Amino acid sequence: MRDGGGIVEYCRINGITIQAWSPFQAGFFSGVFLDNPDYPELNAVIDRLAEKHDVTPIGIATAWITRHPANMQVVLGTTTPQRVSDAAAGSDIVLTRPEWYELFRAAGHTVP
Repeated sequence: MRDGGGIVEYCRINGITIQAWSPFQAGFFSGVFLDNPDYPELNAVIDRLAEKHDVTPIGIATAWITRHPANMQVVLGTTTPQRVSDAAAGSDIVLTRPEWYELFRAAGHTVP
């Protein structure tokens, strides 16, 4: 997730809810990061956590977003019933802080 120059912090400070639109996109033209061979480390962590929590990888990605300190909302942008169900199952998963940060680091971010 790219911050966009402090937008996330501004919204957190001012109580503004952020909506994550198409949150599974790796980039504007590069498709989704789930099962994408360009993100092997991230997908290995997602797959392991999906198995541990008995949800799909979409569920883990949803759980990560909804556990974000900014209290984000997920806007899927899909009409596929199975994807909606898989994402909804992730909203019931509360990732631990170590799990959340493991995903954050696997996505290529550093933790200060």
